Amino acid sequence: MAGTIRAQYPTSLRTVLVPCTGRVGVDLVMRAFGRGADGILIVG
Repeated sequence: MAGTIRAQYPTSLRTVLVPCTGRVGVDLVMRAFGRGADGILIVG
């Protein structure tokens, strides 16, 4: 929704689009944490 209304969000936030939330596996989440992510939000 933030993109639709062109809302501003911090530059430290990184959006990764996937075709389906079911495609988000444990390996992807663990890789993000391994690269320094403080948290992950998966919204469907």
